[in-house]
Amino acid sequence: MKTISIVLTIFLLGISQITFAQGQDQNAPTYDYSYTDSTSNSNNTADSTVTDSATSDPEYNIATYKRIVLNYDSNTNLISYNGIVEQEDSGSDSLYARAKKFGEKIFGKDKNIFEVQKYGQKLIMNGSITAYSYANKYNKKSIGKYEFKFIVLIKEGRYKYSITNLVHQGPVPANGKPFRNYFEYYYNSTTNIRGNDVILRYADREIKNTIARFQSSMKEPKLVDEDEW
Repeated sequence: MKTISIVLTIFLLGISQITFAQGQDQNAPTYDYSYTDSTSNSNNTADSTVTDSATSDPEYNIATYKRIVLNYDSNTNLISYNGIVEQEDSGSDSLYARAKKFGEKIFGKDKNIFEVQKYGQKLIMNGSITAYSYANKYNKKSIGKYEFKFIVLIKEGRYKYSITNLVHQGPVPANGKPFRNYFEYYYNSTTNIRGNDVILRYADREIKNTIARFQSSMKEPKLVDEDEW
């Protein structure tokens, strides 16, 4: 009789374990048949694709992301590109003529381009250049245009330039108006930091290229000695 009681007890315990397993919640943390251990490796060697969890964390990346540094005036709250060029062999009239010719070639001859024309002394141009994004060195696409004021102050043998009031105007949509954002918005924004920074980097590239072309066009032409031929 004692033997029968022991057998019956074992049988009932087995039934209770089966019932518990069948009724377990499949959403419970311990119930995951699809679980795989990404750190396991059958050869016990290090996985070269594994990265430090700190560097892959989005908040970590944003906190340590280095934004482009531009010339930002905290008094005027404006970003600007400025420079003074000494060119001793050039007269003010010659420099003025070259600056205006550059503006007409790059920005156009529309009457609204030249806001101020003070012969031999000052030019203020409302300029714009195409904005591009770059997939690589040879592949780019238009993302609208950059608008700005291009100020040129001229004296005998020198000139000063300033590009300011920078605006990014997006592509014109099929219906509606394109967006317009001041560079200062991109520069100081606390949201979409990477996206805004990338636009500023693209813009910095185009603006510096425009400045290089401007400085090249302002140089005196090289005179060739008639005896050197």
